[in-house]
Order: sequence, then structure tokens, then C-alpha cells
Amino acid sequence: MKKLSIHTTSVKIVALVTVALLMFSCEDYFDVSPKSQILTDEHFSDETGFYDQLTGVYSQMASSALYGKEMTFGLAEVLSQNYDIDATNNYRYAAEYDYSNAGVQSRINSVWNTAYNCIANLNIMLEYYETVDSTTFTGNHYNLYRGEALGLRGFLHFEMLKAFSPSPVSNGSAMAVPYVTQYAPQVTGQKTVDETVDLVISDLNDAVKYLSTDSLHIAESPHLFSNSRHYFFNYYAAQYILARAYLWKGDLTNAAKVAEEVIADIDKNSGSSPISWVHFTQVQGVPNEQVNRLFTPELVFRLDIPGMADLVDGYFTEEAGSNSFYLTDESQDKIFEKSTKGLGNDYRSLFGIQYDGEKQYIWKYHQYGYYDNQMPVIRKTEIYYIAAEAQKESNPARSIELLNEVRSNRNITEDDALPETLTSAEIQNEIFKEYRKEYLGEGQLFFYYKRLNIPTIEGSPVAANNAVYVWPMPDNEIEFGNR
Repeated sequence: MKKLSIHTTSVKIVALVTVALLMFSCEDYFDVSPKSQILTDEHFSDETGFYDQLTGVYSQMASSALYGKEMTFGLAEVLSQNYDIDATNNYRYAAEYDYSNAGVQSRINSVWNTAYNCIANLNIMLEYYETVDSTTFTGNHYNLYRGEALGLRGFLHFEMLKAFSPSPVSNGSAMAVPYVTQYAPQVTGQKTVDETVDLVISDLNDAVKYLSTDSLHIAESPHLFSNSRHYFFNYYAAQYILARAYLWKGDLTNAAKVAEEVIADIDKNSGSSPISWVHFTQVQGVPNEQVNRLFTPELVFRLDIPGMADLVDGYFTEEAGSNSFYLTDESQDKIFEKSTKGLGNDYRSLFGIQYDGEKQYIWKYHQYGYYDNQMPVIRKTEIYYIAAEAQKESNPARSIELLNEVRSNRNITEDDALPETLTSAEIQNEIFKEYRKEYLGEGQLFFYYKRLNIPTIEGSPVAANNAVYVWPMPDNEIEFGNR
């Protein structure tokens, strides 16, 4: 199947709402002329317009402001302190949590503006669903596109909530980011963190219903025609983020329920599952340029990043100079437990780290052939970690079993399996270590620290509290939105 392509029409619609932030906050910044409205009506006159609208959103999500850099290996990962960086690195002030620095503010503002731009485009599309004739869609596309739009709206709001609001365990009654469900000039009021998580969950539950006929979910083996669905916010992506939201909320019962249902669903046809463990033949005994370092069969949701090779060369090679993100032997040992636990054969370190010149860099993003230009957004492993954490008190044996399944698929042998005698606290520590290994360079670890309100981020001398964990909203949003 062809990868996702960019369509001219969708880019026009994205440009139509490029005002992103301020259109939610200040009436003066909102102006859609009758001519523009006519163009938008024409755009949504048939199924193609809805598909193109989604394509434009995916294009924005793949930009460097979001998952093309800042919300994956850029800003979000720098804040986790996993990288070793030089004192003159462009991300130095971010690593120090100096959110007042102009360069850091610019990155943070771009995350906010681009995400809410995507949300605006999704809301335009969803509003047209109230008037569109479902018979103009082919197959299951009427429900499919609607489910994607709802799922993406929930996902992107959740991402903004995670970044710009306190975690529920820290202060669930604090005012959260605005949850915008209309493309309109009026200011969207704020709700509490707890209430906003519930809005995320509501959108995701609706998305799951509409996506129930997703070919990735219902297709019979061998799932060949459904492979391209990994590039779209599919049924399983919605379920994963739903489980993640329940865990963020602290609803362990529902987090475990959704996670276990997904695990059973994905693994019911292990030989032909649409989301399967990477096979050892894709990483061992193959030429260096053919190693599947991303473990692509395990990617639940990915984005296509055009020109990714040039992008990562600017950070994960010797030629990046002082702006590179590298890993010393000491930091690698801390992450992958090579000397302390003898786990040097873990696929994630064995094939995910490589020398270029005198330093070692994350190498998972140096891809070739079929694996080129793919950015992981959601991985298979996360649902195992969610299920393990949600059941560490109620069913610790199951938690350990889930963690050992992940570890065995990372080439950690049975001799090094986690013992059944682990306490709840020890299980949580193993989950932390898994997050650090599995999502190295993918921007997940910082939000793990934040979700649990952990007072210390390893490698940082700065105390971890909401001054660190809560990114500042853009000044314009605070002024015009009265935040």
C-alpha cells in the first residue's frame, strides 16, 4: 500500500485556519469571508474533501512543531534528561527547564499553535458531518473518517493537557487547557483537569464506536490490504489512547479493562495479527542497512515524515556537532542495565545505538528502504505497560507476566526474567525502566514522570514540580483567552 500523501485541497483548508491559537481567544482574529465559506462548502461536498481534510491534519502533525521533532525526539525528550548534550546545544535551556528563554518559548508556542490548528481543522470537518449525506461515502468511510477525526481531537487535546496542565495526581482541580469542540470566534472556557480528562475519554469512546469497522480491526488474515491503516488514527490507536487516558486519570479499573481487551484482541490471531512482535530475523543476521530498528510490525500508529534522514542527521550524527544528542557509555549503562544486570543483548541497545565518529547516537531513526520516513507515535508495548501498572496491586503476577513478555521480545532471556516475588513498588520501578528503554528518543518518559508527579527527574539537579512539569501557555492565549 502507498504511504499517506499530501493533497492540495487539504493544505488550502489548513491554511484557512492558520490563525490557530487566536481564533479561539479573540474575536478580532476570526474572519471567514463568504467566498471562503463557499470554498469550504465545496470542499466537503463529497467524501474526498473529508479524506483530504484528515490528510492535511496528519501533515501538520508530522511537522517539526509536533511529532516530526518537538513532541518526539526534540523538546519532550530533552526534558526527560536521557540525552547527553553540550553546553552550547540549542536545547541547553530546555534541558535546564528555563521556560522563560525565548528559544524555549518559541518551541513551546509552536507546539500549542500547531496542535490547536489541527484541532480547528478537525472541528470544521466534524461540523460538516452534521449536514453531509452519508450515502455520498463509499464502504465504511462515513464512520471511519468521523472516528478518525474524533479520535484525533481527543488525542491532541490529551497531548496538550499532558504538556500544559498539571497532572491529576498533582492538582486535578486546577484549570486545564481549553477543550475546543467548535470552529467559532468565541473564547472556549476552561474546565478542571479532571473534567478535561473526561472530555478526552468521551471523544475517544465515540471514536472507538465509529472505528469498530476499521479494516485493521475486522479484516481476516493476512491483513495485507489494511496495512496502510497504521498511518491513520485507527481503531487500536483509539483504544490505546483511551487506556492511556484512564491511567492518567487514575482509573485503574477501566485502564486495566481496556488494556486487557486490546491485548486479547491483537493477540487472538498471533500468526496474522495486524500488530505483532518484531521477528528476530528482521534484526539479527541481516546487513546493517536492513536492520528493522524501529520494530515496525509493532507500530500501532505512525506518521510519515518526508526527508526524515536529513532531519535526524542534524541531531544524531557526528556532523551535528555541538547540537547533537548523544549517549555516553555511562548513560547507556544506566538506561539499559548492561553492567548491573548483564542485559547488553537487549535489541533496543544492541541495534538502537551506534557509533558515528567518537560518539554514540540513537540509530533507530536512521532508516532505509521500507522503514524510511516512519515516526513512531504509539507502540504495541504501551498497552502491556498500562495493563501491568493498573494491576500491580490487584494482580501482581499478571503484571510481572506482561513485563516479561515484552522483555522476552527484546531478547532478554528467560534466565533474566523478572521474578514472581516482586512487590508493587518493584513492579513500578521495572515499568519505569521499560519506559526509559522502549521510548528512548520518542518523548514519552517526561510525561511518565509528570503523571506520577515524581519529585526528581534522573539526571537533573532541578527539583521536579509543576514549575517543571507544566509548560506555560503562549502569552497571547493568556491575554486574549483570559486564562
